[in-house]
Amino acid sequence: MRKAIATVALSGTLPEKLEAIARAGFAAVEIFADDLEAFPGSARDVRRLTDALDLEVVLLQPLRNYVGAPAERRAEANESARRLLENMNQLGCRLLLACSATDAASSPEPAAQIEDLRRLADLAQQHGCAVAFEALAWGKYVNRLSQAWDRVRAAAHPHLGVMLDSFHVLAQGEGAREIMAIPADKLYFIQMADAAARPSPTMPVDQWSRHHRCFPGKGTLAVAAFAAAARRAGYQGVWSLEIFNDRYRQSAPASVAAEGFASLQWLQRQVEALD
Repeated sequence: MRKAIATVALSGTLPEKLEAIARAGFAAVEIFADDLEAFPGSARDVRRLTDALDLEVVLLQPLRNYVGAPAERRAEANESARRLLENMNQLGCRLLLACSATDAASSPEPAAQIEDLRRLADLAQQHGCAVAFEALAWGKYVNRLSQAWDRVRAAAHPHLGVMLDSFHVLAQGEGAREIMAIPADKLYFIQMADAAARPSPTMPVDQWSRHHRCFPGKGTLAVAAFAAAARRAGYQGVWSLEIFNDRYRQSAPASVAAEGFASLQWLQRQVEALD
């Protein structure tokens, strides 16, 4: 299990986060676009930091509200995508996470969403990159893994695949059946997160996600079964942590990174026991 973590999971500056991630034993990292934007240097400077720490940048995230963007926002959406892809080239990164739209003005039409995914994958291909499409559990029109796969399958582009995020999938009551329906070569990336029990049935899913995620094994979601299903489906890529948690944001990055690495070791043991 090749292990990674998203910089959004840790507190501190980007160099502090990267050093903590490397010291914890991770081989790879996802970079959150906001961390890159706040860094007082270029993406090439970040590449020099990751190279010195022997960390591979495996994902840049997220591209928001591209799929289904209304006509009046299309130019802005294209520019955002181009900017992220150019940064990826400087980072030595080949995979962009694009999440489903939350914008109320986005198109509800699957055909428009599919065409946008093709357009984005074409742009990624021009930059030597690929796109992993993620269904946010609170997406306006695409909020399930099965819906994301329907769009990716219809787009039929060699530089487009699916993001498996345990929180989004399990929060919507999906799981092994939906994962196993996706060919292994279209399972581009996995982000693992557990979560504490939803404090209230009326709490919006996005608030649950942004404040109550935790590392695998620390919550109530069926993360081991999720990971085992992904392995059975043929996923062989990086296993990454994407965690949003108020406690982690207030803790030293070194301690959070170490806890995260231990959680992936726990998850690996659980998956091996289920094989």
